[in-house]
Amino acid sequence: MHPNDKMERFSMAYIAAVAAHAGFHIAKPELDRDSIDGILLPLSIKNYDDLRRDCVVPRVLIVVALPANEEDWLDQSEDALILRHCGYWASLAGAPERENTASVTVPIPRHQRFDTTAVKALMAQAQEEQL
Repeated sequence: MHPNDKMERFSMAYIAAVAAHAGFHIAKPELDRDSIDGILLPLSIKNYDDLRRDCVVPRVLIVVALPANEEDWLDQSEDALILRHCGYWASLAGAPERENTASVTVPIPRHQRFDTTAVKALMAQAQEEQL
């Protein structure tokens, strides 16, 4: 498997585990080499524009920070499955248009961890906005 595909699948597993713990299901897209994975903070202009535009279903950018060494991503025993490092989220809704033509670097606040509490809060906020 291509290393970027491995990072993407690992990131989706992290996101799915956090969402499941919060009581939600994640629809998993097929691999898309033009998409975001946990390592790429420069975001393609297309993806940036897609995430910032007005839409019925709110969207957030989730970045899963992985250790540089692939062997350190996961530790498994009979007692625990440990996925290393952390996911963070940011909403780009209403973000300004950029003059860049290829990519833009998006700041991800470290205090916005993608964890169970964040998922529940994001889903509650999305539900309020739908009403």
